[in-house]
Amino acid sequence: MEDKHMAAFDFEKVKVKAVETASKVADRSVEFAKIAGEKAKLAGKITKLKAEIVMEKDTAKKSFAEIGRIYYERHRDNPDADMAQGVTEVTVALEAIAKKQEEVDALKKELADNFDDILEDVEEKVQEIVEDAHAAAK
Repeated sequence: MEDKHMAAFDFEKVKVKAVETASKVADRSVEFAKIAGEKAKLAGKITKLKAEIVMEKDTAKKSFAEIGRIYYERHRDNPDADMAQGVTEVTVALEAIAKKQEEVDALKKELADNFDDILEDVEEKVQEIVEDAHAAAK
């Protein structure tokens, strides 16, 4: 009975079917590779466009800031009603910055003055040591 089943089993058909299947798999692999390549190109374009968008937003942000600065300089004493609050906030912030900068400058001066005092003390001590060394050498 096994021989009968073996005789009915056609190796040539199996071989042909295997070759057809392998060919279909290879074709699908090539198709998949093409699609993956196209998708990678699209992803690259998307990434490039997003980077360009970020750069354009930065340019717009800088331009808006410049427009605001110019408006503030021209209209800080008499802003349009819808701009009054913003102008006031900028004025308050600039005044706070100026006050803090004055504090920084004063602290730097104090630090420099203290350093000068310390330097003078060191110079006096060095002079004393030199004088003592001369006196001891005589």
